[in-house]
Amino acid sequence: MDIDQKTLAMLARIRALTPKQPRTVAVIGRGSGLFGGNAKYFYLHCRAHAPELDCFFLTLNPAVHRELRAAGLPCELFPEGDSVRRAASAGTLVADDFHYKDSPIAPLVDGARIVQLWHGVGFKKIGYLEAESGIGLTDERRDYLRRMYSGYDAVLSTSPFYTENLFATSFGAKEIVEAGYPRNDVFFRPPTRQDMVASDPQLYGTVRRLAKERTVGLFVPTFRDGGGDFISQGALDLPGLDAELERLNAALVVKMHSFSNFYKGFAFRNILHCPNHLDVYPLMPLFHCMITDYSSIFTDHLLLDKPQIFFPYDWELYTSQNRELQFDYDWITPGPKPRDQHGLLECLRDVAEGRDSHAEQRREIANLAFARRDGEAGARLLDWLRGKIAQDAAGRDERPEV
Repeated sequence: MDIDQKTLAMLARIRALTPKQPRTVAVIGRGSGLFGGNAKYFYLHCRAHAPELDCFFLTLNPAVHRELRAAGLPCELFPEGDSVRRAASAGTLVADDFHYKDSPIAPLVDGARIVQLWHGVGFKKIGYLEAESGIGLTDERRDYLRRMYSGYDAVLSTSPFYTENLFATSFGAKEIVEAGYPRNDVFFRPPTRQDMVASDPQLYGTVRRLAKERTVGLFVPTFRDGGGDFISQGALDLPGLDAELERLNAALVVKMHSFSNFYKGFAFRNILHCPNHLDVYPLMPLFHCMITDYSSIFTDHLLLDKPQIFFPYDWELYTSQNRELQFDYDWITPGPKPRDQHGLLECLRDVAEGRDSHAEQRREIANLAFARRDGEAGARLLDWLRGKIAQDAAGRDERPEV
């Protein structure tokens, strides 16, 4: 988002005139402030367990604002109402990606503690590593990546393995906090009413019912930098797939990436649709398996210790024109890798009949990816933030009077 110099100057002045409040915490989600991922679950944890903090969700999305307000959750729609002052007063900004840096919010949070939760640990090069070795990048793009992945007070990690091999090498941050991902906490308890905000309660009920009678898989492909997906690229014949799923007594729920093409739904008996923008995490424990291609969501799914199927139908194109991989794909993805519809159906048949030949590899990768598996990531991150706020307060108390 381009910001003209006049607007930047005005926002900088508002920031200069607005005192920072150490206990005010602004949380912003991915893109324009979607309510999902680590941002959502850390925000909900703070609302439930940190009454001493003035924690609010910040979004540029009117639909998100309406839904959170309807649920009784504090939310500011930027730049409406009091949101500009509220953003400027935040002593801490908690973000789930870097897009806020290209918005008018950026100058207002200058001087705040910036905590980057990020949105996934997988196997693709990102940040500094991508800037140094990315495929066909311009100098401008490399500079952009370095800027967007730097300037953080803290970055969240899930384990020493990912601290060393991903976050320490890809981000510019003063500290890496190995608390785990708050979005995974919902795997360890029944979802609450607030967990289902920006999710799909009706689909949750449908999947829970189907999973008692049939094998149900979750298909979560990632986006392509150059556009396209398994539908537009013709990787799957959906009517034929629907018929084969019927014969297998199986069903699939398809959840496209939020950056992918938008589809309103699928008119099939055995292929259900979860809209791109909705949060699928409360539903994930219900499925018998997960299917993806290159999405880091497979890492979260490892915590459930259920079969995974990888469908890299466009392997050559993706790895040559989209993303460079940091780790060996065959090693870090613990599941079969069919390249066509017939192979995918054979893998689903294995799941339906109880065959799981990758369990040992899956647990090996899970042990690397997660230092803790206890549903307490939000609590650990909150404890860390409370400690930082307490240090800030102690520092102010120790300053000599002038």
